[in-house]
Amino acid sequence: MMRTRGFTLIELLVVIAIIAILASILFPVFAQARESARQVNCITRFNQVGRALVMYTSDYDTVQPLTQYFASFGGQENCDDRILAQLLMPYVKNWQMFRCPSDPQATDSILDACPQDNEPPPTQQCIREYRWALKTNMGYNYVYLSPIMERWRGSGGFRDWYNAPASDAQIGQHARTVAFVDSLWWRDPLTRQPLCGGNWIVMPPCRYYRDASGRIYDTFTIVRQECDSQRARRWYDYQGNSCACLARPACWRLQTATGWYTWMEFGGAWPFHRRERMTVVFADGHAKSYTPSQLGQGCDVRPQCGGFINDLEQYLWDLDDGGVLCN
Repeated sequence: MMRTRGFTLIELLVVIAIIAILASILFPVFAQARESARQVNCITRFNQVGRALVMYTSDYDTVQPLTQYFASFGGQENCDDRILAQLLMPYVKNWQMFRCPSDPQATDSILDACPQDNEPPPTQQCIREYRWALKTNMGYNYVYLSPIMERWRGSGGFRDWYNAPASDAQIGQHARTVAFVDSLWWRDPLTRQPLCGGNWIVMPPCRYYRDASGRIYDTFTIVRQECDSQRARRWYDYQGNSCACLARPACWRLQTATGWYTWMEFGGAWPFHRRERMTVVFADGHAKSYTPSQLGQGCDVRPQCGGFINDLEQYLWDLDDGGVLCN
């Protein structure tokens, strides 16, 4: 009678060890493949919004989209006001296009009522969409393309906010001018983890340019023009909102990003793809992946716009017009 021989303990342990080694090798590869797929999906979505941007500017006399349409000044509790993503929705038609798949918190429920906002759940669809638009992963390069300014109105001292959007003619190189960047709404100051989706606007890494003769130019051209003409008394910049020529707004906080400003390490932009890269949409509508250092090319990136732009051709954020001389 023949006897069936089983595996010995040593043989079983060898097989288990081989499987464990293969798993340790393959699992990171699978995870990287999934993340690469999410990154491709993100670029595809952002390309859709980039095309919507081009269609919008074509329909509105080549003027860039408003960062925010102020109708009532009621904010998210009033359905008359609109955020940029809401203005682009007639062209995009899908809220998912504004959300990067690499951001696990970019979901309807989290964007509806982020715990850090201390806001009750919305009761109207228009308010839900306002909150979604505030927390789109596509942060708008609003400082250069459509800054939010404040002015005095009337003898009673009433103040209101308005947009001062750029025209296509003001943008020197559309294919090299940032329009949108992967962004985040909030970061936990202790864990430093991203929370609650993306942010509707982002800040650029640098502001001022100094020429060979030592003259200083403010590349926030539209901000400078609105302030110098006294149409505006200040502007929206997450810092002091100052109209002064040499003022330093929040910009990129870098290693100084602590407490409330933790989310502004890269001015609100965030490398969701393996903490290495972020998706960027340019003013001509195309999208591609960049690292934070590539986004800061052309300038000496220091906290709060402390470094000067050293190459206007390489710098990707401004209108490519050289800026306005600071007197």
